[in-house]
Amino acid sequence: MSARVAGLALAALAMTVLVVEGAFAASLNVASQAFTPYRTCILSGTPSSTTATIDASVRQATATSNFGTVTTNDIASAAAANRRLYLRFDLTQCSPAIPASAVVRLATLRNYATVLAAACRTVDIFRVTATWTEAGITWNNQPFGTAINNPASGSATDTFNIGTPAGCENLTVNSYTTGAVVTSDVAAFVAGTATNFGWMLRDDVEGSVTARTLTYAAKNLGTASQAPQLVITYVTVP
Repeated sequence: MSARVAGLALAALAMTVLVVEGAFAASLNVASQAFTPYRTCILSGTPSSTTATIDASVRQATATSNFGTVTTNDIASAAAANRRLYLRFDLTQCSPAIPASAVVRLATLRNYATVLAAACRTVDIFRVTATWTEAGITWNNQPFGTAINNPASGSATDTFNIGTPAGCENLTVNSYTTGAVVTSDVAAFVAGTATNFGWMLRDDVEGSVTARTLTYAAKNLGTASQAPQLVITYVTVP
């Protein structure tokens, strides 16, 4: 091999090493920041006796009664007969535990709808800011009070549409609803900047002249494939 050819070969080798080293450094950077393995925690209302998940509906027409042991939960808009759904999931039940430094990428509520309204209804999700119990909550003592259309829709964590008309976001009966995103709330729970009292779901416009009712499978139904769920996807920070 001539000296010139040998020199070109060495130069090419050096260039290859430089390119590989650059790619290697870049791959390390990408792997450490963008390709951190995602983890998923699914909290579910099973078995029916679990206290890690609690749910209950409150009913305006029977304002002092508790419905924490029923097998279905309703969200309803009707004259003097509105209904709301409260539920809470214990995040400490995730295994492995979600560290406070974790970055929550997505968190969604999944409720199994067994009865849909004949109209496309908007459901609002609100983060609860006061304690409540499954066995004690009623319409009269619920954390958000008894005034209808309260809190204001604009303060909801998220909203989704559900009902039988074509074009509604969730229009299939006997299936889990989609679109109930609570990422910001769960992130606050994980970081410790907010206390986890769960969520309240209500019709966006309560007090409908025509009664509109949505029915969901409750924890106490005892059917694993229909139990309320909270699905959390997160990454841990190195």
